Amino acid sequence: MNITIVGSGHGGSTAAACLARDGHQVSMLKLSNQPNEHFAKLEETKCITLKEGGEQQTVPLHAVTRNPAEVIPQADIILIYYVSNYHKSLASALAPHLQKQQTVYICPGYLGSIYFLNELKRISRTEDAPLFVEGETLPYSCRITNPGEVTLYSENYGHPIASLPADRVQEACHTLKPILGNCIPRENIAEVALHNPNLIMHTVGIALNAAYIENSEGQFSMYTEGFTPSTWKVAHELDQEKMDMLEKIGSKRRSYIEEFKVRTFTDPEAQSDDEAFAIYADSVKDLHTKSVNNRYITEDVPMGLGLLHSLGKHIGLPTPVADSIITLSGTMVGEDYFLDARSIEKLGFTTAEELLSFINPNKTTQV
Repeated sequence: MNITIVGSGHGGSTAAACLARDGHQVSMLKLSNQPNEHFAKLEETKCITLKEGGEQQTVPLHAVTRNPAEVIPQADIILIYYVSNYHKSLASALAPHLQKQQTVYICPGYLGSIYFLNELKRISRTEDAPLFVEGETLPYSCRITNPGEVTLYSENYGHPIASLPADRVQEACHTLKPILGNCIPRENIAEVALHNPNLIMHTVGIALNAAYIENSEGQFSMYTEGFTPSTWKVAHELDQEKMDMLEKIGSKRRSYIEEFKVRTFTDPEAQSDDEAFAIYADSVKDLHTKSVNNRYITEDVPMGLGLLHSLGKHIGLPTPVADSIITLSGTMVGEDYFLDARSIEKLGFTTAEELLSFINPNKTTQV
């Protein structure tokens, strides 16, 4: 199977290494021209090294490029593992090269596939639209540990996904099974967006531990050190706001921990909630955070909490905890994350009803 991965960060690079190891033909595409020692190494060697559990394996890549025309038209599946702040610019770069028979998987999604459909419409290629699919979070907990090398700490078992259009989700599950494994169908991409765990864990775990992070000399381990009883109270209240929103838009209420266990374990009921989180936290204890000004804030606050806030504003459902973290995070890094938020308006809609009807036209939702 011909797979193109858009994105050379830790998620995209680890996906490339794992899929190439499993025998797929894998190409990597990076759109930025900024100097990057890791990507330069991949361009030079056309190989990537995967380290896991004390072992390592170097596997070949089919192509490594910055030119979409070289790898997008030929791909069967396109995996967009890119920071979601750039979905709109990615859509502009990729839309001219997309093909109808392709499947485009965007993870994290945060409704980013709407930007691609908007761009295809703008360039009069709506009839050539591929199947768009969105995921909640990257399949791997991993890091780039040296140029040309990634380390895999843990891998999700379940992958909740939704398609656009919504009624093609079973097709999406079938197509992506050889790539992701256990695909779990969800109702629509808004449900998947709100279930992104980073919306809860990254934002609370960083914003409420700023002093600890800045005094830790790069040794702060968020999942093992960042969640004390008081921090969990904030996370649970934010999760309540998310679940209230899910219910309001006609989706099933599922807590962060419920969805986390479905993604992480073959038998989600085998451990208690506390046991399950402790197991995961131990598996990623070597992932360290060095700064408040990182993707956990710069992506997940405006793209995740910003989307939650925008939905709430349109629907009339207050989101005071989310709003507080948006304000606090923006103040710490000097940004206006309400202004930068992924909003209903920026996605091209005037009301929440209009957005929800677009992503799930066969369901009537009163909001």
